[in-house]
Amino acid sequence: MQLKELKDTMLIPDREVLLNRLVKINHTDVLLISITSQNQKHRLWTLRRLPEQLFEEKTVHKAEESLTIRDRFQEKVFFNGQEDSISKILIQGQLMTFNSSESTVCTEQDHGTYMKLQHFIEKGLELGSFADVELNRLFLTFYEQDPSEACPNLDLDKELDITLKFNSTFCSVPLHAEPIVLEFGDSQKETKHFFYDPLNKKNRFFYIHALTRDDIWKQVEENFAKPKPESSTEEEWQKFKEQYLEGLESACSKGEDLAVIEYEAEDNMQLHFLAKDYLDAQPRAWTGGLGFSVFYETERGLGHNGLKRRAATIGWVDKTFSGNFIVELLSYSLELPELTIKL
Repeated sequence: MQLKELKDTMLIPDREVLLNRLVKINHTDVLLISITSQNQKHRLWTLRRLPEQLFEEKTVHKAEESLTIRDRFQEKVFFNGQEDSISKILIQGQLMTFNSSESTVCTEQDHGTYMKLQHFIEKGLELGSFADVELNRLFLTFYEQDPSEACPNLDLDKELDITLKFNSTFCSVPLHAEPIVLEFGDSQKETKHFFYDPLNKKNRFFYIHALTRDDIWKQVEENFAKPKPESSTEEEWQKFKEQYLEGLESACSKGEDLAVIEYEAEDNMQLHFLAKDYLDAQPRAWTGGLGFSVFYETERGLGHNGLKRRAATIGWVDKTFSGNFIVELLSYSLELPELTIKL
């Protein structure tokens, strides 16, 4: 790295206002550090801890190549909390609207993030409850202001009254429910299934209407039998078809159908089901020039019980398979509405 390249990674603001304000959003502490202006880019900087489950010791250690899809689900942590979704800040009546953001974990290899933290500390950052946190457990984020807006011109002799607005977002709530044994075909609408909602601390119900097969190869072959798009040459169209079919064979072979579950859930909740066989398998090796997923979820109007009827892919099934099929309910999707917090 050249010296001038090092300078480009450094935080050397033309203007800066240190905030030193702590906000709690959905039980998570977020430290509002500073507003900086550098190279005509105006940014709000925040700091928070990484989720603790990232650092929990795993009781079973497996080689990467032997990990099942279930193993990978259990190891995965989703950064989809609302604390990372600041859309606006109003400070002394002046608005900053954020259209983009960037987050980095403070690792030993990332000297740029270390230098930025050092800059804030030198400017007078109050560490508070973050003082004893290991650096590799911290998450530094900046939000960049819409370039059409002027950077706030704040009066530092007056109180920095702050209002934050957070975007709406979705998060997954993990569930621990008993596996469900199903057969292909329609289910009785009167049969209710239940799970415990740990967030709202109550039992929830849902109906499974059907477990069906989706012959994706038939659909694709019918689509490819149609005339080619006018925007493509014959050579381009043939190459695309070859790449697509090669990728599809990796995702779902010609000897398989997609298994699809249809359900209604209390309060029109979106549930996340997967087949046990799919979870216990290892990820399939990818081949082909095009990447896509065969998994989907759609709405199919109202069900027998007046709730949204949803259909979702949960795995693959051999075309010759008959018998019981075990399905697991893993989580539900929760929408967090827009939120405004006045500090």
